[in-house]
Amino acid sequence: MSTFTGLILVSGQDKPGITQHLMKVLSEFVVKIIDIEQIVIRDRLLLTVLISLDQGHAEAVVEDLNELQATLGLDIAIDFAYHNEKLQELDHLRVVIVGKEIKPSAIAIIATEIAKLGGNIEDIYRTSSAPVMAVELVLSLQNDAIKKVQSALAKVAVENGIDLAVELGGSARNLKRLVLLDMDSTLIEQEVIDLLAEYSGKSQIISDITAKAMSGELDFKQALSARVELLAGLDESVIDQVRQKVTLTKGAQQLITELHNLGHKVGVVSGGFIDVIEPILKDLEIDFYKANKLEICDGKLTGNVVGKVIDGSEKLAVLREFASKEGINIQQTVAIGDGANDLEMIQAAGLGIAFNAKPKVAQSADTTLNIKDLSAVLLLMGINS
Repeated sequence: MSTFTGLILVSGQDKPGITQHLMKVLSEFVVKIIDIEQIVIRDRLLLTVLISLDQGHAEAVVEDLNELQATLGLDIAIDFAYHNEKLQELDHLRVVIVGKEIKPSAIAIIATEIAKLGGNIEDIYRTSSAPVMAVELVLSLQNDAIKKVQSALAKVAVENGIDLAVELGGSARNLKRLVLLDMDSTLIEQEVIDLLAEYSGKSQIISDITAKAMSGELDFKQALSARVELLAGLDESVIDQVRQKVTLTKGAQQLITELHNLGHKVGVVSGGFIDVIEPILKDLEIDFYKANKLEICDGKLTGNVVGKVIDGSEKLAVLREFASKEGINIQQTVAIGDGANDLEMIQAAGLGIAFNAKPKVAQSADTTLNIKDLSAVLLLMGINS
């Protein structure tokens, strides 16, 4: 359906009453507002209004707007054209760029890649200025192109040190979601096994194995077995002492609280130990969690793990299990982690985030976040708290 429209552009020094005066002028005519948007940057106003009107009234509208322009001391322009109204608003992809600062070069790089994909940026707006800057781009590429766009933008993002996420647009973005986090060096700042190692007298050996396992140089199961064996003979009382040394990553509590407020679920899957972290997770009111369990006999650590080891493939299985329990599609999940054992769940989730990750993980993930503040995850999800 084609409609005669006028696109009004108002610009100049911001002052009270501009919108009031403009709408009063338009109310003298039979018009309908199709779209409206206003931004003010450094006290400079840019107000755009798209209206439908009778073509015979166009000249009179121009005359009245010219008078208003002189009265307010602003620049007011109007462009008339026939406009094809969409029968249904289509969902478009969103690209969110975050950082302590966002440079023009970053947006230029991303815009270039979007153009190569055949997309167009329909809208750009800032969604946050503190504690980090966030800018959101609305693309004319449809939601079903998400994996292609994620892959292409992830490559240039990693190459240029840009933190960004590609998210579904429209109603899909507001569906209930499950956010699954790794524990060590993600939800918390420490590696629990390295804290336990401090009581074993074998701290350096264990830390070296941990670093190689997280970077993908060693098989996780073998590395875990080797490290736990070195803890054999430790008194179980060290578990409580280690727990006291654990500190949450900045923004962790805000992330969990905001997600719960919005009706989302939060889970934790850890290659660490449930013996240490379970009380912490209960205090945080985490909805789902799984981790390895230390074998303890006669008050001593035996050097073994009880049951199935939580490695990379098991973390992916846990992501699917928790999503199934909530009755949600895998595309409605967010997975966050830093190590090689997190990569499978990061790649499978609808939004997988490599959080301050090892190089191998960052290069293989669709989304990286190098700001050590978990509240920034909310911005990548399109949540502006």
